[in-house]
Amino acid sequence: MRVTDSDRAPGGVRLSVVLPAFGEATVIGDTLAALRAGLAGVAPGDALELIVVDDGSGDATVEAARAAGADQVIALGRNRGKGAAVRAGMLAAVGDAVVFTDADLQYPPDRIVSVLACLEGETGAVVARRGRSGEIPLRRFGTFAVSRLARALVLNGVAAGEELGADTQCGLKAFRRDVARDVFSRCRVDRFGFDVEVLLLLSLREVSVAVVVVEATSASRRSSVRVLRDGAAILRDLLRIRRWLRRGDYSTVAPDG
Repeated sequence: MRVTDSDRAPGGVRLSVVLPAFGEATVIGDTLAALRAGLAGVAPGDALELIVVDDGSGDATVEAARAAGADQVIALGRNRGKGAAVRAGMLAAVGDAVVFTDADLQYPPDRIVSVLACLEGETGAVVARRGRSGEIPLRRFGTFAVSRLARALVLNGVAAGEELGADTQCGLKAFRRDVARDVFSRCRVDRFGFDVEVLLLLSLREVSVAVVVVEATSASRRSSVRVLRDGAAILRDLLRIRRWLRRGDYSTVAPDG
């Protein structure tokens, strides 16, 4: 992993937004500008930190993110997967609250604000769940199937597993910084199944979690064929997570280990 921009000092940063990116050179500038403008009410100026993590893109995503004023640009060097990109960004973030969301901004700033509004008191994390308006049937089926598998294979035996497993793959989640550091330092999954691992660790670490329904602005740009391919990869990850859980790996993993 290579950090192409120096880390910012943590003082005064209220919110960090982590954007995992792969081949997003044409949109990342607009995304960063929209987040700066849309989040000014909750984190104005230097109180907002925008982190772009490039997952081995073959285009100019890194250069475009730097030119657009990202506070940190982290280049993984090779394609490792969305989970690896999110993990790198979450562990580099210095904000009091840390959010990760998709670089194509399916969840625009007002959705992020609504999620952050629930991150108060004893709540350590907020998990968004997608509404169903405008969702194409195949993607709706994919969401349902993955969530059912996650509950059956991984989350069924943990506290709040049914609630947390309602929409495991929603790409909008928020954390207090201490919770983000604790959870993501223990994560092991590099690709799409990482969301389920995060939900599992939140439960195992007994973090108070709120679930909020949000509407995405559009369907994913991935084709239906990719949806099916991703589903197979997620199933492999779920089986790995279940194996690690059953042999007690998550109870022995230490943040510095």
